[in-house]
Amino acid sequence: MTEEEFEEIRDKDHVVLKHIEKGLDDVQKITAETTLENHHVSYCFEKLEDLGLITVEKPDKMVERVIDGQKRVFQHPKEAKLTGKAHRYLEQSEPESMTEYEDLSHREVVERVKTVEDELEELKGSFRLFKKQIQKKI
Repeated sequence: MTEEEFEEIRDKDHVVLKHIEKGLDDVQKITAETTLENHHVSYCFEKLEDLGLITVEKPDKMVERVIDGQKRVFQHPKEAKLTGKAHRYLEQSEPESMTEYEDLSHREVVERVKTVEDELEELKGSFRLFKKQIQKKI
């Protein structure tokens, strides 16, 4: 893999490759497990296929899955398989360039945001109290 090709791979593309490596091989499965939207994953598939990192096919059949607790039947989404080039890239790539949030599920991101919001409100309250204490001393 050339240095130019290596630099073209964004964090989102890396996340998609890692999920394909784990067996989540279609757009819907990756979308369900990450914070990425369907069109982002589809774009990653196109880009990664152009770079020769995955092969993509769209099975001509219906698939039945449980999504958000409901059974759904829909046209099978695009499926991807890693190429040898992708396996070499993943072996060479350094995951520390990834942000810690991109590989979280939607639920995990929501939980973290809620925790951060709660902590922020607590800090705001502490700061207001501290500010009042300082103003009384002045």
